[in-house]
Amino acid sequence: MTRKSKVTIIVLDSSLVIGILVLVVNNLMQTSQKGKELQEWMGITEGKNEEFKKVNINTADIETLVKLPGIGPVKAQSIIDYREKIGKFESLYEIAKVKGIGKATVAKLEPYLKIIGDSAEVKSSLRSEGAKAITSKININTASLNELTILPGIGEKKAQAIIKYREGVGNFKSKDEIKNVKEIGNGVYKKIKRKIEVK
Repeated sequence: MTRKSKVTIIVLDSSLVIGILVLVVNNLMQTSQKGKELQEWMGITEGKNEEFKKVNINTADIETLVKLPGIGPVKAQSIIDYREKIGKFESLYEIAKVKGIGKATVAKLEPYLKIIGDSAEVKSSLRSEGAKAITSKININTASLNELTILPGIGEKKAQAIIKYREGVGNFKSKDEIKNVKEIGNGVYKKIKRKIEVK
């Protein structure tokens, strides 16, 4: 091998190493930026307890509420409207009275919300009632919008599509007929098939 060939190989190897280093550093910067954004949203700051900041349902704005699991813009606005009507929520139980939000949704929200006047017994009851609602099968022929949104992968848009299909075509004859709904694909069906029934 000539001296010129050796120099060429060294230059190529160096370029390859530098290229890999640039990619790794760039990837780390992007990852750390995403992680930082998530930490900021959850209220995690360096040197503090690695626990997210719980949301105060009585003061949260619409932007904060839509980030909560199971709460889209419509439900967030309903929470704000209800809160303005009653003054403030005295208990987590009260949130279940908001249009479009049931006990199962409140059970999902509970870990993200500051407790407001609820004793340990009420929290425990809320969790068990919510869990019951989540574990019992949902009849897709009679389920309300709120009940449908309890299902994994089903938000308000998909729930509305299910109801629209049901109203247009009639009751579902079998569980897998739900795949005929435009918004529901095989992936979503796999997530919900054990949680739904047809009666």
